Amino acid sequence: MDCTKSLLETGSSEINIKKSKFIGFSKRCENEDEAKSLIKAVLQDHAGADHCCWAYRISLPGREVANYSDGGEPHGSAGQPILGSIFRLELTDVAVAVIRYFGGVKLGIRGLIDAYGETALKALRAGKPALFCPGVELAAEMSYSHWNDFSRLFVEGRDFSVRNVDYSDRVISTLAVRKENIDRVSYFFKERRIHFEMGEELSFVSPVE
Repeated sequence: MDCTKSLLETGSSEINIKKSKFIGFSKRCENEDEAKSLIKAVLQDHAGADHCCWAYRISLPGREVANYSDGGEPHGSAGQPILGSIFRLELTDVAVAVIRYFGGVKLGIRGLIDAYGETALKALRAGKPALFCPGVELAAEMSYSHWNDFSRLFVEGRDFSVRNVDYSDRVISTLAVRKENIDRVSYFFKERRIHFEMGEELSFVSPVE
């Protein structure tokens, strides 16, 4: 099954270098319109900034789109380092915008490359990178002993994640299960005559370092 690495949350970062302030914003975006919306929102929120530089990487059926802008900085000093940070963390379906408030001291091309790359990297890490894999929703009702057996045989966060669980007389749960584990999980329930129902397809998400 094909998995992609993206972000769980919106991330932000800020660094100050020689009186210039760099503020980065990162977000999971599943298409170019969402990426452009992030960039537009950052531009509106920081209309007084001297530069707004950005990059995004989006996976589409059969192809990938990667784009960037130096936002008025010297060519190759901002957009490419931001995109490089995305590739460094092996992320896709993400957008990053970095704004700069100029402090009056020029940083030089090397200084700008380092500043924009570091700000982007910190914003991406703040967004909590995670693995997004094909999954299926599954609802099941079982005894506590069966639930304990299930939790021992299958690892939460790797094989399944709990979307909702009700501990009453029995355990009534709604789970997200990785597609590659569906046969194993179904066999577990069928073997014990546990009632379960398959639901919609979804992204199985597991955090990564």
